[in-house]
Amino acid sequence: MKQLIVIADMEGASGIFESNREALWHEELYPQYNLWRSYGRNCITSDVLAVCNAAIDSGIEDIMLLDMHHAGCTETNIDMSKLPSGLRLFDLPKRCMYWGRIRGQAEYEPYGIVTVGQHARNGEKNAYFPHTVHTPPIESFYINGKHVAEIGQSVMCFCGTPYIANVGCAASHKEARELSENVTCISVKDKSKNWEPTPEETFPVIYEEMMSAFKDYDNKTAVPVSDKYVCELNLTEDRYFDAPFDFPWKGSFEKRKATWEAHDIETALGLFWEVHNYMKKVEEFNAK
Repeated sequence: MKQLIVIADMEGASGIFESNREALWHEELYPQYNLWRSYGRNCITSDVLAVCNAAIDSGIEDIMLLDMHHAGCTETNIDMSKLPSGLRLFDLPKRCMYWGRIRGQAEYEPYGIVTVGQHARNGEKNAYFPHTVHTPPIESFYINGKHVAEIGQSVMCFCGTPYIANVGCAASHKEARELSENVTCISVKDKSKNWEPTPEETFPVIYEEMMSAFKDYDNKTAVPVSDKYVCELNLTEDRYFDAPFDFPWKGSFEKRKATWEAHDIETALGLFWEVHNYMKKVEEFNAK
């Protein structure tokens, strides 16, 4: 049975722009706003549904969905009642990014991975809501020399799995192509062209281009599995690392940079959050 991994974020979803950015704000974090529930959820749900419909029509029987927008919130950003009944969500406490738990729930060799609703990395031009995990405090993140954000973390968690398509903001495709030059890139909005279509307009576009991507499956490539993962995390100017005297992993701390190594990608990604714990605001240091 073919298993497809679908990784969904929300800043790169159809129909969500600077003018209605409140649609991104999950109600558990921003209870004073309701555009997420009345509009935003429908936008990302439409994009994911188009991907799933194309997958099913291409003969894929097993779809696993990771909803990673505002991880830590209990309620999903996607209206699961509108998706195919056989689709399965990854089992995660409050949808937290426990990468080892995520990878362990999927098959050893999934058929492929699709990223949808994706935004660009911090610093990319002509991008909607560009950031790297959360910026500030994170300026950039590298794994084995690759400049990655949410797209890269997701795809590299499934190293060895063919990267079939990236659906999202046009600026997000740069990161996707750096991971796999043959990935199909499907734009749902483009700030450089002031192109801001509705989810109803992009739904058939996503479906048709996903169908073509699945037909081109034999040309899709994967990020190769490595025997070592070297990570580098850089902070914005208003943050610094309050480094511990010792820590139980191979690595080092500088004022605004931390590095570490691991022999598997799940451990490397898991240590991201361990290192993250040592971030502090510069104003806190100055107050000492």
